[in-house]
Amino acid sequence: MKWDKRWLGGAAVVLAIGLPLTIRQCSGTQGTPVDIAVAAAEDVRPSVLASGTLTFKVEVDLRAEVTARVIELAVAEGDRVQEGDLLLRLDPETYNAIIAREEASVRQNRINIDRQRAVVALRKQQYERSQKLAEARLIDQNRLDEDRNQWVVAEADLRSSEEALTRAMAILSDAREQRAKTEIRAPVAGRVISLPIKVGEVAIPSTNAMAGAQLMKIADVSAIQAEVKVDEGDVAKIRLDQTADVFAAAYQDTALPARVEKIALTPTIEGQGRSYLVTLALEPNDELLLRSGMSARAVIYLGDGQRQLAVPVEAIVTENPEKNLIKRYVWVDADGKAKKVEVTTGLSDDRWEVIESGINVGDRIITGPSKTLRRLRADERVSDRKSARNGSEDDAAGDSDDE
Repeated sequence: MKWDKRWLGGAAVVLAIGLPLTIRQCSGTQGTPVDIAVAAAEDVRPSVLASGTLTFKVEVDLRAEVTARVIELAVAEGDRVQEGDLLLRLDPETYNAIIAREEASVRQNRINIDRQRAVVALRKQQYERSQKLAEARLIDQNRLDEDRNQWVVAEADLRSSEEALTRAMAILSDAREQRAKTEIRAPVAGRVISLPIKVGEVAIPSTNAMAGAQLMKIADVSAIQAEVKVDEGDVAKIRLDQTADVFAAAYQDTALPARVEKIALTPTIEGQGRSYLVTLALEPNDELLLRSGMSARAVIYLGDGQRQLAVPVEAIVTENPEKNLIKRYVWVDADGKAKKVEVTTGLSDDRWEVIESGINVGDRIITGPSKTLRRLRADERVSDRKSARNGSEDDAAGDSDDE
């Protein structure tokens, strides 16, 4: 039987390509193919996500302290004001009438005091005369006691009139203070950012969201901050002065640098959830038109931002040998053999996990595949899948060149 030369040539090519690969795979030097990463210092940036709104750092909500009709508005929305500037006037006529009535009461009480002082002086003189007459036995003891009692009663009436005057003056002072509240002045310097009240409307002293309750709002627009709600499960990780990036709804792709300025001590309860209000101070940015009330999301970075020894998160193997005991390991490529090393982990982000102890910089860490990590055994031979793949490609290229 004669073999076709074409068949013989094809068999030679297959043997030339397949035989080296078969020998390499069957040799004991290859080992289990794995993914390997070198342990090194990495930028680990764990973070907490939160959402909230932008607010001006100094924002004062002015409300009426007395009930009266608005008769004058001295500012318009958007105006800049200085501390102490007149903002609006309320009708003072009601309080003018109260003041006039209380002034009359004060005058009346002063007249009563003058009259009582005269009565006291008269009763005192009468008692002194009665004492002399009693010594001369011209009047009896009962008359002397009666005159003395009249003097004591007159002094008591005088003290009562003096107290009535004090009370009337306090009422008058309160009435004048109430009238002074009909002139609303700026408590801080800033800009009028809200002015819902109008001339002719009645201002009402109330904290409820009803017509006439809010007069205006003044804010220092040069400083803005973000107030975000952090879930109770994450708030323990937040510290003062931690850095953050804030993204306003109007500038969703622009990160605004910020830092943690304040962390609420009590939670905000919404339905079944609890969150804590965290205030983030934003760095000034004159190029962006940021406004109070804008929705915002924040990325709050944990840790100090320094580079730390870390490995990919998929390299960490977690075991639970006993109840309430969790141990973490990594597999290390030690001269081609798998070695299981217990580690102490720290902060982590979506990519890296900090290693506080157990391995050193430069160690070859086995990161996958995940099935292989679960099945690895100590001292099992391993090889880098990437290196093996590159070697195969080089061999194939060399064989091609030989042809």
